[in-house]
Amino acid sequence: MNSKHVKSPCCLAKIRRFGRRRRQCVICKKTWSIRCKKRGRPRHRVAPNLLREVFLENFALKQLFSGRIKVGLPAFRYRCRQAMARFLAIPYRYPVPKGPLVLLADAIWFQFGGKRWTFYLTALKACQGNTAYFLKPVLFSGKEGAYAWAAVINEIPAKIRARICAIVADNLRGMQALAERNNWVLQLCQFHMLMKLQVHRGGFHRKLRGGRIREEIDRLIRHVMTTSDAHKINSAVDRLKEICDKSCGTKRIKSVVREFLNCTDFYRAYLNYPNLGLPTTTNTMEAMSGLVRNLLRRTRAGSNPESLRMWATALVRMKGKLLCNGQNINRLILP
Repeated sequence: MNSKHVKSPCCLAKIRRFGRRRRQCVICKKTWSIRCKKRGRPRHRVAPNLLREVFLENFALKQLFSGRIKVGLPAFRYRCRQAMARFLAIPYRYPVPKGPLVLLADAIWFQFGGKRWTFYLTALKACQGNTAYFLKPVLFSGKEGAYAWAAVINEIPAKIRARICAIVADNLRGMQALAERNNWVLQLCQFHMLMKLQVHRGGFHRKLRGGRIREEIDRLIRHVMTTSDAHKINSAVDRLKEICDKSCGTKRIKSVVREFLNCTDFYRAYLNYPNLGLPTTTNTMEAMSGLVRNLLRRTRAGSNPESLRMWATALVRMKGKLLCNGQNINRLILP
């Protein structure tokens, strides 16, 4: 290429030779080499499918390490981290489905140095689709809260946020106000409610009273969550209120029943808005949380918040999406 009229990068002025391998700006007299050497440690090549094997095929780094190369396992781990950093440095546009959207939200927490950190996961699902596409995860210090969720949601682009019609999340204090502020339909996770009851029902519990009442409460709550008959719903709700007023059962299970009675409509949003195709649980997000924890356990990573953010973000980007069924997922909850 003819570089006779190339301008200097600093002042956009004429340049002149300054020895055999250097050039000089005629205005500021700055010089530079025409063959700049790369700074830092030399970049070592790794297998092109290394990240795929680690993130998608569930291999541990120790399994992929080969003693034939002239480095030890710590150096091999370092090269894997460098390859992951280069992968994350590439600009990436997270896929977003077309049409009206449903936002899935869940969080997992970790502890570093006696301080809690919360990792927020979000995904978007088309109302008429069955695939959840994950967005960029966010890591904040402290416990999970509505203020942190508001900050996470604000990071979603405004054009995409305007297409969201509903949100599926756990029954966290402040989520109802957050959904109302954004004019979204709120569907609370039924699985988390049933798990609260599962601890206090079935089996032989010496310290818990009212075994038959616990079984009846579980049956009534499941009935309210799934039936469409208004008369049966009202009778089940009245029976639950009657149970709360009596001195039977434990204080813990009474608080669970009161919590359900205050949020009955939010647990039945998938029936009240059938056109939105709302999933009844956050099991898709729980599945991704399980993949994150499994990755950290296999790779011995996540020793600090920055390492957690790097490994988990790379996994979410590599995985990209998970299957997310709609109303039929309620059949998977065992009685």
